[in-house]
Amino acid sequence: MRLDKMQLKGKWKIIGIIVFVLLLTTIVTASPGGEARTHYGMLSLLPPIVAILLAIMTKEVIPSLFIGLWVAGTMLASGNPIVGFGKSVETLWENLGDPWSARIVLTSLTMGGLVGVMRVGGGIDAVVQWITSRIKTVKGAMIATQLAGFIIFFEDYVNTLVVGTTMGPINDKHKISKEKFSYIVDSTAAPIACIAGISSWIAYMVGQIGSQFTQLDISYSPYLAYFRSIPFIIYNIIALVLLTYVILSQRDMGPMLAAERRARSTGKLLRDGAQPLINMNKDELKPEENCPKRLINFILPLASLIGLILVLMLTTGGWPKESFATAMGESSSSVALVWGSFGALVITILFYWAQGVAPLKRLFSGYIQGMQSIFVGTLILIFAWGIGAAIKQVGTAAFIVGATEGILSPQFIPIITFIAGALISFSTGTSYGTMAVLMPIVAPLVHGTSISAGMDPMTFMIPTIGAVFAGAVFGDHCSPISDTTIMSSMFTGADHIDHVNSQAPYALLAAVGALGGYIGVAIGLPAVVNLIIAAGITLGLFRVLSKPIMEHGQEQLKSNINS
Repeated sequence: MRLDKMQLKGKWKIIGIIVFVLLLTTIVTASPGGEARTHYGMLSLLPPIVAILLAIMTKEVIPSLFIGLWVAGTMLASGNPIVGFGKSVETLWENLGDPWSARIVLTSLTMGGLVGVMRVGGGIDAVVQWITSRIKTVKGAMIATQLAGFIIFFEDYVNTLVVGTTMGPINDKHKISKEKFSYIVDSTAAPIACIAGISSWIAYMVGQIGSQFTQLDISYSPYLAYFRSIPFIIYNIIALVLLTYVILSQRDMGPMLAAERRARSTGKLLRDGAQPLINMNKDELKPEENCPKRLINFILPLASLIGLILVLMLTTGGWPKESFATAMGESSSSVALVWGSFGALVITILFYWAQGVAPLKRLFSGYIQGMQSIFVGTLILIFAWGIGAAIKQVGTAAFIVGATEGILSPQFIPIITFIAGALISFSTGTSYGTMAVLMPIVAPLVHGTSISAGMDPMTFMIPTIGAVFAGAVFGDHCSPISDTTIMSSMFTGADHIDHVNSQAPYALLAAVGALGGYIGVAIGLPAVVNLIIAAGITLGLFRVLSKPIMEHGQEQLKSNINS
């Protein structure tokens, strides 16, 4: 009962804060003539700050974004919260009604549907089985788990579910602790989906970039900007490099080292008293028992998706009349993404149906359920567009640029962005929400400060975009309230707190290395050099802090492994 009262008290506290903020906004921005002000000064910071703080406090991104949007709407309505509420809703439908935005939403839903069809048709299971048939050793089991995560790069939720459930028996057989297993699965989920080039994340990320480019009148392909930002998504790359080194070196540190030594010396995959998360929900997308697991059923959908998007991007950019590079730069990424994803979906359904791997009704059911799995992310995208537009209208970026002119240099914005993104994402547990809040602030900021410094805005715009994504993924990778982190614990059968505690030191090492890389960005070093610096820092620290798993009781460990 005490807990219920505390929870109720916390809810009323949050409601009180919201009422207070709206009342303050009403009083401060009220205009006697009922006309909207053209300048709000420091008050223009209020909408994004409210959205960020509420997201941290409530762990609910969509309501927090809308409250921030409502605050902005109230400011634009001369302090009238009722009219401001209407303006907030109006902003949502205006952004959703834009053809470019509608194509991005449709792409997100279609990509989710395609993944659902591939699961029902056994395509994803086929590639996992192909990998597992070649495993002979402990290291081989870990490498195979990592490779399975690399191959299922297009959806982090599907990655954790499929790799966690299918690779579990292999890891158990080789006495790999649940802590280590969940770390491998988690590290190949969000970190790789973000930099894969084509995944369910891409429509959302390109949507974030495109929204800012439109508002800043930047005539540059959002997809090409994303693609160029990949070398600057330093955390993700270094997290994968560290994972690979951990597996190959068979070294660990901290709680992970204790867990691995326990598992291999005693056979206990979980510590005594651990409470593993077990998914009790029926997997409705699981293929039928008699469904053939053919590798071509994974390769063809993926190849058709990549091929169609590439060809359509070149076509919309004027190829073959224009050169490859020019066509890519001038292409319509939103058109290519929606046409390509729809085309790949139709090809996949027809290909599966022709083989008889599943009835047509079951394939369509997989499509619907796949879309449902990505619906929340799509809603976040819509609300993110709304608050992004509102932030521009109240002049948030203009105020920040003016306040920091001559103080904040554009080359330091990427490292500040990464730190801010890491803090927000860890506190809220959502990468999408972090991108939604951060991108509308830092993109105009780096654009304005670059112009003031007489520099090309794209020079540090691309690294800043990469820093937004890297900071956002840090929290998704290791926050205890992140859905992907929870799902990694769930589908690998790990104790959630044990998973978080054992993985956190590795995530922090990768973050420290990433900071070194962004210092290189500020200095002006090439992207490859920055990645080398980041990898060197991370791997060097890991080497110093880690120990070989089989250092003690080596013969006994070998005996247990061979048995």
